Amino acid sequence: MTPKKNKNSKLALPKLMVFCVLLIFSSQLAFGQKTITREEFKKDLASAKKNIEKYHLGLYYYESKEEFENRYKAIVENLPEKLSILEAYRLTNEFTGGMKDLHTSTLLPKNFNEKKDRKSLPLTIRKVGEKFYIHFNMSSDSSLIRGSEMISIDGVAINKDFESFQNLWGTDNGNETSKKYYSERLFARNYNYTYGIKDSVNVAFKKPQNDSVFVKKVAFETPKEATKILNKRYKNVSRKNLSFKILDSLNHIAYLDVLSFKEKGNKFDFPQHRFKKLLKKHFKAIQKNEIEHLIVDFRFNGGGLINNVSRITKYIAPEPFEIIDTTYIKKASFLKIFPPYFLLPYIVGRFVFKKFDEDTFIRVGSKSKKTKLAKKYHYNKKIYVLMDGGSYSATTFTIGLWKDMNRATFIGMQPGGANWGSFAGQWKDIKLPNSKLKVHIPLMKIIHAQPNKTTKTFFVEPDYYVEQSFDDFIKRKDAQLNFALDLIKNK
Repeated sequence: MTPKKNKNSKLALPKLMVFCVLLIFSSQLAFGQKTITREEFKKDLASAKKNIEKYHLGLYYYESKEEFENRYKAIVENLPEKLSILEAYRLTNEFTGGMKDLHTSTLLPKNFNEKKDRKSLPLTIRKVGEKFYIHFNMSSDSSLIRGSEMISIDGVAINKDFESFQNLWGTDNGNETSKKYYSERLFARNYNYTYGIKDSVNVAFKKPQNDSVFVKKVAFETPKEATKILNKRYKNVSRKNLSFKILDSLNHIAYLDVLSFKEKGNKFDFPQHRFKKLLKKHFKAIQKNEIEHLIVDFRFNGGGLINNVSRITKYIAPEPFEIIDTTYIKKASFLKIFPPYFLLPYIVGRFVFKKFDEDTFIRVGSKSKKTKLAKKYHYNKKIYVLMDGGSYSATTFTIGLWKDMNRATFIGMQPGGANWGSFAGQWKDIKLPNSKLKVHIPLMKIIHAQPNKTTKTFFVEPDYYVEQSFDDFIKRKDAQLNFALDLIKNK
């Protein structure tokens, strides 16, 4: 299909995400005054490097060995005498993020926060063109109008912060769309990770249709208070995973929102029965209502469980399918997952994984064990997928699989994950001895099964690139959804 530019539409924006606000706030930590010495940090970074070299199959995948060693050397040679834990975090994160794999990351110490101190800047922003605007104001000061242009925070230009926040995200192969996405959507989280939690900041802004610059002191808010203000001040901002609705009964159009590939709720629902049950319920409704056009929303879906990729795909696939072509695992990782002193797991592991070389085991997908299509409520009509830079991991998995099947029309922006596969599956968190930071290391390399080789590009590119215009933003219109609806009705 030939890419088109975005169209404006008069259709209303679907429900947004209260959970996004909770995500922004839940990861905010009260950074203490503890410091570590330069030598202590060097030991921490050496430990991080040693464990990445031991376990990570992505070592030298997106960068050369020389680049990896030079990055490490540059950090070590330019250290101050002492570092706060926040500074140690940013430098360690710079090291892990430089591997250009979003599954590889640095985590702050688990108990490095006090619940009472969890506060954040109560503003969400959107970048339209080269300017930044207030999207939602969750502060107690209601005079900060939605659509006001943000100029600076505590004297630092917004665009300068935005550029620096992109360095906090080690996206797959340096995916710029994804970097910009997380820098914008998690602006408040990024702000705390850069400056620490503050009581308040001075925000310089311009009101809509007014060139004067105003400055307001904005107090940081707790997640509970911010969510309360959000729900009271703005309507229809919630977004629920696996919600379903019929958008147009006359034209037989329905909408399925897949916000995550892991359904939360019952903590004992390890097999994800609820996810399975909801899918069956919705595809039953799709069949009952004779839906001809199904819009599936994968935006801001950071992934989840691979099993649930199969569960949704079996309802729409044209024929039985595999999802994984090949899985690799290093010997050290294999012994962590299948320790020899637990005889049965070790035997199972050796049965599943075969020796590939001196340091690697391999598991090849079985063509005789393809996932069968759903016996009931299988859907073979039109599908339209909405995606963006926040579509990652299991979501990228699904997008790539559906693209290879030529099963959908893709609308929006480039997703965050690489189409070939990812470093994922199982993880090991290495606790650094002095800072107590954790380095999150994926233990497997998973190659996606795409027998048709439909996608020739590194990332799956949308059939139609659609960004939100300023007019759409101000009127709270959903540009991607509206485009999909226009596309359906004008065909």
